[in-house]
Amino acid sequence: MDTQSQSQSLALFEALRHLRLVTYFDVSATALYVFDYLLTLEQEVELIWGSEWTITKLLYLVTRYSPFVNAGVILWQQLTPNMSAENCVLVVKMDGWMATAGIMLAEVILTLRTWAIWNRHRFLTVCMPALFLVYSVVGFTVMGIFLSSLKFLILPLPDLKGCLVSAGNPIFRWDFIIIMIYEAVMLLLMVVKSYQQFREAREIGSSRLLHVVLKDGIIYYLYLSVLNIMNVIVISILAPDLATLIAELERVIHGMLACRVITNIRAQLKKQVIHESKGTIGDLGMSVGTVAFATHDSTGSLE
Repeated sequence: MDTQSQSQSLALFEALRHLRLVTYFDVSATALYVFDYLLTLEQEVELIWGSEWTITKLLYLVTRYSPFVNAGVILWQQLTPNMSAENCVLVVKMDGWMATAGIMLAEVILTLRTWAIWNRHRFLTVCMPALFLVYSVVGFTVMGIFLSSLKFLILPLPDLKGCLVSAGNPIFRWDFIIIMIYEAVMLLLMVVKSYQQFREAREIGSSRLLHVVLKDGIIYYLYLSVLNIMNVIVISILAPDLATLIAELERVIHGMLACRVITNIRAQLKKQVIHESKGTIGDLGMSVGTVAFATHDSTGSLE
């Protein structure tokens, strides 16, 4: 075997090794999501399924179950033998757009929670949608550029599974940088509100529920920040075919945490009688005045 053939063989072996590594991470992310789903299914049945249809319930169900569709597309891509380059492009684009939309949907829940904690502050009512719009436009634009830049190799041997990526624009890292910036703003708002509550040391509606919301919010954003940093590092220093190594993990964790925001609040609400008045805590957080995503009656049932 001459030097060129040997070099090509080594490159192919390395590409196949990377493909298997990405597959293992994708399967692991799916397994984690299924495990979390089974852990929280009883709580979901109790708190979500029997409640009336609201925007909150719709957001929850779409965020909760769309990762299964996303995972199915990814596993189809990774485990289907002899997939053509054209089919690889189609499947990867489906996965990319669905993952981006899924993360943004989870961010809607997290953002609404932050907005509610600030008692629907007028300034944030204007700025948050504007910030989210900028984040969404940039996120989808970056994803479109990245997906259009991907090149795939035809697998040289029969019955090999998955898609071999030969090239991709590193602009993909900006998707996670933009998410990181957006979530840093939400985290800052959470920290400021927590500090205010600590300084004031007074009850607003239900201090226990407020503390749950603030604590979960800060911890969740810290988790997501670590994931975003890891994704940026992976994309920046590893080979192009490893760019999505932990992207699916971030997708499913966004879904998991966003859904836990709703179920944790509803579980806490079930323990208390919440009155609709200034400072009332609603389904996604504090809801002021007469507007609430969901409230409790005197029996403690979700309306």
